[in-house]
Amino acid sequence: MFNATITHIQQETPSVKSFRLGVDTPPFRFLAGQWIDLYVEIDGETQVGGYSMTSSPVLTHSLELAIKSSTRHPVTHWLHEHAKIGDTVRISGGQGVFVYQPEMSQRVVLVGAGVGVTPLISIFRYIADAVPATQATLVYSIPNPDEFLFRSEIEHLTQHHVNLRSLITVTQPDDTWHGRTGRIDAELLKSAAMSAETLYYLCGPPGMVEDVGAVLESLAVPASRIIFEKWW
Repeated sequence: MFNATITHIQQETPSVKSFRLGVDTPPFRFLAGQWIDLYVEIDGETQVGGYSMTSSPVLTHSLELAIKSSTRHPVTHWLHEHAKIGDTVRISGGQGVFVYQPEMSQRVVLVGAGVGVTPLISIFRYIADAVPATQATLVYSIPNPDEFLFRSEIEHLTQHHVNLRSLITVTQPDDTWHGRTGRIDAELLKSAAMSAETLYYLCGPPGMVEDVGAVLESLAVPASRIIFEKWW
């Protein structure tokens, strides 16, 4: 367990806030794609929430989270409505097997929907920071342009790193959106550059993960090349 201090809070989209946590006793180590348990005291009781890190594991003194608002989850509600810079929380070390390490493959496709993009952006940032030999394509479905999380950073990374690409699609476009529309389908996944060595990472609502998994199966992608995490 680590003590961590909230050092930055930012409203990223209408429903998502980002939080930067400085770790009081570094180094804090994790693998790209992992999540932490975050503990806070609420009304005299310890409550816990699990959140994927969005930061690159190259950082060892801090970590970042991007969290969608919720009135039902006590820790998420506290973070959105009450947390302030300087507050101290407790966090676990990195957890989970939804991870990327360079020896796993030099070609990855990261498929996410909504806030399910959070562990994928950690992998994307890590590859940008430290793994230039890996080709990575982010396939990201969002409900509307206002909920395009990490938009400026994704655009910057893909412009400045020849090994990174992004394919963004919007399911409920408005007049401001002039890019791809509709759900993630076989044609979009094919354009992500299929190869026998590609690893596919899927993260989002269960229906999306199952649908994309079925599409990949129809494209003859072996189950051993698909890593997924369902968000309920």
